[in-house]
Amino acid sequence: MSAQLVVWDFDGVLNAEPPGTPFGWVPRLDADLGLSSRAFRAFLNQPGQAARVLRGARSLHAELARWLATQPTDVTPDALLTHWLRSEDRPDPQVIDWLERSPQRAVIGTNNPAPRADYIMENMGFAAKVETIFASGPMGMAKPDAGFYGAIERWSCLAPPAILLIDDNRANVAAAAARGWQTYHFHAHTRDVLPATLGITP
Repeated sequence: MSAQLVVWDFDGVLNAEPPGTPFGWVPRLDADLGLSSRAFRAFLNQPGQAARVLRGARSLHAELARWLATQPTDVTPDALLTHWLRSEDRPDPQVIDWLERSPQRAVIGTNNPAPRADYIMENMGFAAKVETIFASGPMGMAKPDAGFYGAIERWSCLAPPAILLIDDNRANVAAAAARGWQTYHFHAHTRDVLPATLGITP
């Protein structure tokens, strides 16, 4: 069955992931904003912090404000958030070209808090490329939670086999496949086959 809807993961698919550790811009915080990169990394690594923010249980802006209040700085939460969003802005031109030329309906399905989802759609211009974004923060659930996929099924009014997930995370792909979705595990060794899967020329 040909896919009628493609659910594109964002980070690692439409947005390139640089080599090295996540949040590669954090070591430059000292030079960029005068903030302790070590203290900020410790803040990011607090147990359960990422999961709470990604699922919308905690506001990213409020958490940044809470952390900044412990630091000797005049940097505002808005300034730090803007710096964070811009630093993670790494669109992959080749993959975006494939998205724009693919004949299927398209949405983004991503584990991201609300501010990043808004940035992706408005500042990065994806509102003109996809129908909508399904983001974990506003949804209150994250891949690979079953409810994340169920929400897309209900919105699309499509049977699971008519939906294709393109994702770089193996657990997310496995969860979608278990529901009957078509899946494409995107990584460096499979990316060149994606155009054929979408029915377009490379």
